[in-house]
Amino acid sequence: MSTPVVQRRARLIEYMPWVFRDYLTNQGPSTALVVLLIGFMMVLPVYHGLVGTSRDGRVSPVVASRLLRELAVPLAFLGTFFATNGLVSNDRKHGYFRFLFAKPVRPPQYYALTFLVYGLGLLLVTAVMLGAWSLVIRPMFPAELFAVVAIMYLAYGGIGFVLSAAWRFDWLSLVTVLLVANFAWSVWGTSTSPAHWLLYLLPPVHRANDVYALISRDANVALDWSSMAWLAGYGLTCFLLGLVVLRRRALGTS
Repeated sequence: MSTPVVQRRARLIEYMPWVFRDYLTNQGPSTALVVLLIGFMMVLPVYHGLVGTSRDGRVSPVVASRLLRELAVPLAFLGTFFATNGLVSNDRKHGYFRFLFAKPVRPPQYYALTFLVYGLGLLLVTAVMLGAWSLVIRPMFPAELFAVVAIMYLAYGGIGFVLSAAWRFDWLSLVTVLLVANFAWSVWGTSTSPAHWLLYLLPPVHRANDVYALISRDANVALDWSSMAWLAGYGLTCFLLGLVVLRRRALGTS
């Protein structure tokens, strides 16, 4: 291995603490505050009734799992949205890439690292949120929640990554793509027309509920591995396409 390659990798690793700090001071708090607000609005109106039906003065385990499953939806989506919004496009739009890559660090590797670190940051936020949930609602620490957040981060985040690498309107594009995909799958998902196969170009958002169901699933019910593989595989493909875009398209272009 040549010395320049070692130096590039060393410099790339040196970015990690700063990338993580950026997440903890920007996207992380935003995600936590919004999800806390949603959880507060969702649980507070029915909290006393839920506690009243439990013998130990807390929300029952079954109900707590179902509530946590509902809260996982905004946590995964908003956490991913905040993490990938402007991930590449903001640096291009504001010209920050000129400072970021003044040293010999390649953009694809840097943004791949940022995507990974932000994903780890989202898992940290998930742990903090789960700690608050355990204090207020019921002590619980389901590992399935972290698996769900990781899968949905890859699924939605991969799409956001390629859109951010492609142009500046990534957040609007991500929301539009997900809305169009949800509408198309709900309307033509059972169609027998040959054009039905065009749906597979869209993200399989109709399978997201199968992933969220991991949190409150019955232990006797088999896991739907196909939905998890499809969503994660689609997101990973988009992420790799985003790296290709970063290799082919100069960051100086608008």
